[in-house]
Amino acid sequence: MDKHLSKTDCFSGYPKEISDIVSKLKEFYKPEMVILFGSWARGDYSEGSDVDFLIVKRTKRRPLWRRVDVRRIVGTDIPMDVVVYTPREFEELQKSGSAFLKDVLKEGKILYEKG
Repeated sequence: MDKHLSKTDCFSGYPKEISDIVSKLKEFYKPEMVILFGSWARGDYSEGSDVDFLIVKRTKRRPLWRRVDVRRIVGTDIPMDVVVYTPREFEELQKSGSAFLKDVLKEGKILYEKG
């Protein structure tokens, strides 16, 4: 994992809704990892800011359906943007030097990592 990315063992400073989302994902979606990024991870969010998650999960589902699955589990009450990668896709993005992934790894907070 990138040295900038920090693991958050508690949800202090985040609203209960974020911990509820992660709990639902852990129970029903079984991800390998959940990373919070964007304004909530940086601490510069404002009222109405969406919550950005990058999720790593072993799946054969197409990218669109991965997002649909997450929304079905989490619900639609909270403004949220989600990207879901397989472990292989995540690794390939790291190797390719993806600017998006570099930003996520720099500012993101790991809210959950399997075992």
